[in-house]
Amino acid sequence: MRGFESLQGCFRKPGKLTEKDKTIEIRWHGRGGQGAVTSAELLALAAIDEGKFAQAFPSFGPERRGAPVLAFNRINRDSPIRVRAAVTHPDIVVVLDPGLLYVTDVTSGLKQGGILVTNTPKRLVDITSEFGGPWMLAAIDAAAIAREILGIPIVNTTMLGAVAKVAGLVELESLVEPIHERFGPRAKNNIDACRKAFDEVASAEPVAVGSEQRRTFPSEVLPSWRELLPGFIVAEAGNASQYRTGDWRSQHPEFDYQKCNKCGLCYIFCPEGCIELKEDGYFEANLYYCKGCGICDHECPKDAITMVEET
Repeated sequence: MRGFESLQGCFRKPGKLTEKDKTIEIRWHGRGGQGAVTSAELLALAAIDEGKFAQAFPSFGPERRGAPVLAFNRINRDSPIRVRAAVTHPDIVVVLDPGLLYVTDVTSGLKQGGILVTNTPKRLVDITSEFGGPWMLAAIDAAAIAREILGIPIVNTTMLGAVAKVAGLVELESLVEPIHERFGPRAKNNIDACRKAFDEVASAEPVAVGSEQRRTFPSEVLPSWRELLPGFIVAEAGNASQYRTGDWRSQHPEFDYQKCNKCGLCYIFCPEGCIELKEDGYFEANLYYCKGCGICDHECPKDAITMVEET
């Protein structure tokens, strides 16, 4: 278990320890509805209860459940924290959704000697080759613990237990009161999940500098204006070019062309512009962008569209 002294030893420069050097910065990666923002708030409250200075704040847009969100913490043992900007060079990165490991660079800016804590069903040894680097790597199957104890795969309090163990920024018992305050009658199960993750999280020490894998992430290449017919423009589908919104959905539309009359209402009503016209006059959903909102199914007058659960 690490604490302020060991973390500062990794990150500070030789010489006098400044306020910035003593401030530990954390970036949480999750999706809307998973509780990343709540995790950051509970951690800050636990630190404040211990007499430390702490802040917690989110970063997200007006997207629905499933959208990628960020939350941030700063914790300082001795001094007030005056910085309010987003954390771009974190000491600790926490990943609540394992799918985000493969669609965004969660280790961007992570300091040498820092900590990456991720929710994953894989064993630590199996993800070390992919996500190991000059930082401590910690893994916990938080979703399995949450399903077992809470009955739902909401992993925020579970991941708090893992973070408390590997980072040592707050004592496990300091999380109990904030969880009680937030969850009321549901607090006991959340505390139990937190404790179980604290006991079961596995960690591996940093590997050599430069040994981390350079990962690439899929993106769609849009045509240039030279490739378009006169009178056409390229319009990106919502903000999907940045966030690959197709990864958010829990359902996707399937088309029954025996029922379809090619009216195009699905194309007109799609809020993200991800229903596309095929050469034969029928329509299909671009699953790279589709969020699974179900509006196309709702608007189809011929019941030619069915929303199907993702596997």
